[in-house]
Amino acid sequence: MGEIAFRCLVEMLWHGISMKRKLSLSLFILLSVLSCKVRAQYLDPRFGIYFTSPIGILSKAGIQGEYRVNLQNALLLSYTQYWGFFPGSQGAFQYRMYFTDRRKESNSENFIYAKVGVGYAGYISRVDYKQMSIFGDGRNTDAAPGTYLFGGGGVGRHINFDWFFIEINTGLKFAQVINPPTVYNEHLFFLSGPGSYVDINFHFGVQF
Repeated sequence: MGEIAFRCLVEMLWHGISMKRKLSLSLFILLSVLSCKVRAQYLDPRFGIYFTSPIGILSKAGIQGEYRVNLQNALLLSYTQYWGFFPGSQGAFQYRMYFTDRRKESNSENFIYAKVGVGYAGYISRVDYKQMSIFGDGRNTDAAPGTYLFGGGGVGRHINFDWFFIEINTGLKFAQVINPPTVYNEHLFFLSGPGSYVDINFHFGVQF
């Protein structure tokens, strides 16, 4: 008897709602169900905003946006600003594949990545570096490398704290200056500058 009364009450309420509100309510219920399903499959969050290398703020800083195509695959665009000896900027496109940690209690993900990009580097020398044979090679010129292309790849670990995350990656990067000056400080550029062969970065950010 109680069940019949409840059904009658639901029908009365439903028929008393306008068509516009019925559509809105139906859409809300559908989106709620889809939202629960998506979260259960870990397709949410889909977007991330990264802040690059806060420990290297004196030499570079950047921002990066991520779009998760699905659980395992993601696309990223980044912009990095350099200061110091090679002031300039760098933009990159990255493809990333995630591997969820097999331990159920873990909130971490491992990943591999590949990236390509373009940048521009000026050059501001210092007397003490000009005198160092390893980095400066004893050269007194202030010629800038200019525009360069690069590509690389590596591995990393992404640690989730709900909407906040931190991560670190390490890999190799290979840069090619498009129109290099006859003489410039290529040793410093390829050892510790924007064209560095070693690609190590620390990020933190938010995801939603």
